[in-house]
Amino acid sequence: MKKMIKTDEEWQELLDQKQFMVTRRHFTEPPYSSELALSEKTGLYSCLCCNEPLFDSSCKLDVKTGWPSFFVPATPDALREEADNSLEIERTAVICNCCDAFLGHVFDDGPRPTGLRYSINSFALTFEQREERAVQQAEPAQATQPTGWQPAEQTAEPAEQEGGCGGGSCGCK
Repeated sequence: MKKMIKTDEEWQELLDQKQFMVTRRHFTEPPYSSELALSEKTGLYSCLCCNEPLFDSSCKLDVKTGWPSFFVPATPDALREEADNSLEIERTAVICNCCDAFLGHVFDDGPRPTGLRYSINSFALTFEQREERAVQQAEPAQATQPTGWQPAEQTAEPAEQEGGCGGGSCGCK
């Protein structure tokens, strides 16, 4: 993956104020700032800043936290994690590996098989919708959404757990 490097001035010319504050200054948008939080459309979520694919809708969670949430990235190298001590609690920030955009946070209370919940700012994402029919033709083994959101069991390691989206484009088994 080729690294995209721009100055703050260049980013400010490309992004609106809200997008800049979220992606470049690590702000978190208010919950339900965008229709992406509740969207059930089929498609691909990419980084607003560099258009790098980040999450497939087959791995989106229906958690109604106010931010789009996913249980696994589109590719293993799409994101990186960094410690975030900006509040009184320790969190893990999620950063785009291509352009260093701040995307949101990852929590360890997600469903099987990963046990993770990536809570992503809508202002950091673009969405490209796919037609259901085209997806079914291209991918006969459709991914199935985990039913509801339940905190992951803390007794088993994610690698030992079964389930997930059924081997969809997110790569889980």
